[in-house]
Amino acid sequence: MFSIERTDNLRAFLTDLKPYIVISTIVFTLSIAVGYIAYGIYPEYAMQSVSGLEELVQMLEGLSPLEIMLLIFINNTIAMFISVLFGIVLGIVPLLVLVLNGFIIGTIVRLLLVDNGLPFIIAGLIPHGIIEIPLLLLSASIGMRIGHEVLRALAGKPSDIKNVFINGMKFFFYWMIPLIFVAALIETFITPVIMYLVAGA
Repeated sequence: MFSIERTDNLRAFLTDLKPYIVISTIVFTLSIAVGYIAYGIYPEYAMQSVSGLEELVQMLEGLSPLEIMLLIFINNTIAMFISVLFGIVLGIVPLLVLVLNGFIIGTIVRLLLVDNGLPFIIAGLIPHGIIEIPLLLLSASIGMRIGHEVLRALAGKPSDIKNVFINGMKFFFYWMIPLIFVAALIETFITPVIMYLVAGA
């Protein structure tokens, strides 16, 4: 059971993040659109940006499902932790993480759309993405919130970097890491089954 105080603190924390969540959502959406369009105009350049994924897929082929799940969990945890931690560098790193992930998603969607169709893409993204994407946006939002406080301090304005940073870290470890683990479980054991069913339909 969650205490009323903890629930109120969570609500206040998320309310404080709203402007940054809006910015994160816009940046992420635009990055997806750019990746989608870029593949249509410059397919070779777009494919270079996701070339590392081929190596990742090859590496995953030799692993057990449990090892794949742990690798996905660790990879996503590190990426989102970097967004939060290095938000202190003026909020630039969280924006770069969003742009990179959005571009890759847009490119992959365009790549798979012709051969596999929209239902296959939805099946591959929605089951775990419904958890993972909001977490990505939240991690970037926390990082930008921290970066904003740093900018305020540099401009000589009142700021509370310490508390904002600590609260962001608490939220990440208490709320986000368990959900990242759930998303990794779904991506490993549920998403492939749904994709298989859709592909065979």
